[in-house]
Formats: sequence, C-alpha cells, structure tokens
Amino acid sequence: MKLTKLFYGTEPITQNYILVLRVILGILFINHGNGFFDTKAMVGFADYLEKDLHFPLPLFMAYLRTGAELFGGFMLVFGLFTRFGAFLIFVTMLVAGFIADKGDFFGDGEMPFAYAAVMLTIFLAGPGKVSLDNYFLTKFNEEKKS
Repeated sequence: MKLTKLFYGTEPITQNYILVLRVILGILFINHGNGFFDTKAMVGFADYLEKDLHFPLPLFMAYLRTGAELFGGFMLVFGLFTRFGAFLIFVTMLVAGFIADKGDFFGDGEMPFAYAAVMLTIFLAGPGKVSLDNYFLTKFNEEKKS
C-alpha cells in the first residue's frame, strides 16, 4: 500500500475496524463495570447518586449503570447482541455526561460524551463480520433457506 493512499485514502485500511473498536471498548467497559459484584462499592456509588445527584432508587440505579457497563462490555467483546449492548452503554454515557457532569461537554463530561459517540458508531455500524451476531444470523438464514 502506498504511503499516500494510507494517509489520504478514503477506503478503510481494514474491513474489521469495528472489531477493534468493539473489543477495546468492551474490555474498558467490563473494567468499569467490575464493581457490579462488589457490594461495598455499589453502596458507595449509590450514596453518591442519592446525596450528590438526588437520583431516585439510588442502589437500583447504581446496579443498572454498572450492569449496563459490565454486560454491555461483554456483548461488545463477543459481538453478541452488539447493538443492544452499545445502546445500553450509549444511554448510560449520556446520563453520565448530562447529569453527573452537568453537560460539561468540554470539561469533566468530555469522556462520557466521547464514549457515547463511539457507542453510537458501533450501534449504527453493527457488529461486523467477526462477531457471534453475524455467525448466528448467517446460520439462521442458511437454515431458513433449506
């Protein structure tokens, strides 16, 4: 591949670019959501949601947020129910950006909005060819034709 085409071309360098995004972001969100099974961490986060942000049902909301990150991350890594997982994390990041970081797009809210943008990209692009979604959909369509 010519250097000019590499840096100035409009075609993707690889057709599996969505796989790279899915797996890296999935691992990051699994790490973010690993407190799901840590009761002390969840109670602490729930206290923050209640006292600082005035969320209703703070413990439920803490588990909802952490569960979306944990299970959504696994969905991204394996490419299974990918769009659903990306949507869960997308909504979670919008809540974090607009409510927890008060919509500060160019300050503290920058990361949640960046994550939301990537999740929207994955949602719109779909899981890609290297995914369990594609495997099962292909298998289903083959069986349907027979």
